[in-house]
Amino acid sequence: MNDATPVYPRPASDIEVWDHEADVVVAGYGIAGVTAAIEAARAGAEVLVLERTSGWGGAAALAGGFVYLGGGTPLQTACGFEDSPENMKAFMMAALGPGADEEKITDYCNGSVEHYNWLVECGVPFKQSFWGEPGWEPPFDDGLMYSGGENAA
Repeated sequence: MNDATPVYPRPASDIEVWDHEADVVVAGYGIAGVTAAIEAARAGAEVLVLERTSGWGGAAALAGGFVYLGGGTPLQTACGFEDSPENMKAFMMAALGPGADEEKITDYCNGSVEHYNWLVECGVPFKQSFWGEPGWEPPFDDGLMYSGGENAA
């Protein structure tokens, strides 16, 4: 959302009467809910987001905000890395092991650059720098990181 969008969290016990209507109601404000709300608003809908926790983010917030994108994003290229959806898929299949849903992984990898571009278009900043030490949460604001597991493929 933006500065023009007021957000006033209230406990359900404080709400005595409810008569609000919206074109689209989004349950949960994790990455999927955020995406749904943005696209519905872009399409002209009045959107209402309902979140049961005290903040937004869902499982993505628990992951430190880490988003796995690859397949040849402009950020990867800017940091000197060549990647492709096929290479990304090979890593994902190896990392996820037996039982991984190959069709879903293929779709995700083929759309990864588009996902990255969508995030940038929405104003998500990706600093054009690479944190090259293995780890799950870089200590700085580098846009690209190395988790250490990429050599699995």
